[in-house]
Amino acid sequence: MVSKLENVKGQLHYALNMAMKPLDKAIELIPKDKLDYKPFEEAMTAAELGYHIYAVSFVYTTGTIKREFSNEDYAIIPFDFSKVKTAREFLEYGAKVREFIQKALDETLTEADMDKEVTYTCWGGVKIKGFESLSNILEEVIHHRAQLCLYLRMLGIKPPFIYDFS
Repeated sequence: MVSKLENVKGQLHYALNMAMKPLDKAIELIPKDKLDYKPFEEAMTAAELGYHIYAVSFVYTTGTIKREFSNEDYAIIPFDFSKVKTAREFLEYGAKVREFIQKALDETLTEADMDKEVTYTCWGGVKIKGFESLSNILEEVIHHRAQLCLYLRMLGIKPPFIYDFS
């Protein structure tokens, strides 16, 4: 039987090395003048979506390591969304997040972390176990990657092939 940590490592290996490659290609296709595009009023903009995917991956990882995540923890990997001018800046942030997650997998996270409760004060005190927290990263990447590809199609831009078999 595979341990929870080994299961999560497999999921995150796939997320970091397979699912995020076409995500980056999709983010890179967002034109500068379309970063504020959103298909309807309540939706995230293309820029917010590009940031969200990496930010939430960072939140889940940091929360699992620290057993909690508060708004102050965003400073661990600083990113000033208000100063972003190009999609490339989201990719630079994403590279830092991927490196952070990989280091956590290689050096920090333990089997015991998978069953410990994590509190997300940034989300009103939501509590989940470390395993569920980290597992949510793959779901977030796949879900929002598809959403971003739909945005691209709505903008008349052909999205990248969403699988990376390299």
